[in-house]
Amino acid sequence: SGAPYYKASRAEKYLYHEPDCQDGVPRWVLAVKMPDVKKTRDLDGDGSCDYIGQFQSQDTSHPPAAGEWTMLCDGVYEKQYLILLEGTSTTTTTLAKASTSTTTSRKAGEGDATEEFGDVYGTKTTTTTKNTKTSLMLGGACPYKAALNGLTFDVVGTAADGSPIYKARGIDEYIYHDADCDGAGVVTAPRWVFDNSKPSSTATKDLDGDGKCNYHARIDSSLAGTSRPP
Repeated sequence: SGAPYYKASRAEKYLYHEPDCQDGVPRWVLAVKMPDVKKTRDLDGDGSCDYIGQFQSQDTSHPPAAGEWTMLCDGVYEKQYLILLEGTSTTTTTLAKASTSTTTSRKAGEGDATEEFGDVYGTKTTTTTKNTKTSLMLGGACPYKAALNGLTFDVVGTAADGSPIYKARGIDEYIYHDADCDGAGVVTAPRWVFDNSKPSSTATKDLDGDGKCNYHARIDSSLAGTSRPP
């Protein structure tokens, strides 16, 4: 199906998308058996729909960041609200410059000979680059904004001041740093804001361009810094 599957780092526990365990209902499952990535249904091959936990979903791109799962708890299936926190991932790319050999030959009559030169640069050059990005999950919103709880935000760009811009997955909600939210200098405290308007990556103030300081929430960056929200 193209869906990713996950394995617990210290146990034989798996998280994957099951298109059809036996009942025709697609779902994300927590299981003790490794899924067969070549199969299109009943990926654990047990002929049943018994799992540690399951969450019905047709979305195969990733498991839900938060939601109500059906969990097997002490032999009884119960509804449990689970939150999947996404950790920091680091990608390392190593580029190595291969050794180069050059061979030259002199013509006959000039003293037939062949000379081979080794690595032109004398040493092997290796460059390693790392790319680290951290996703954020929102929790603790007030009851009026409760629908925002569980949103996962990924870095999608950089603002003019170098701070990261985050966007929620699947919805237009943003977290970004704004040095002057109304652009008029009335509000002088730079702050991180949580907003449903897409911020400009080139503006140095009033990044959403509304001339106001209207948003879901804010925190002064004097308390948090500009490298990332608290």
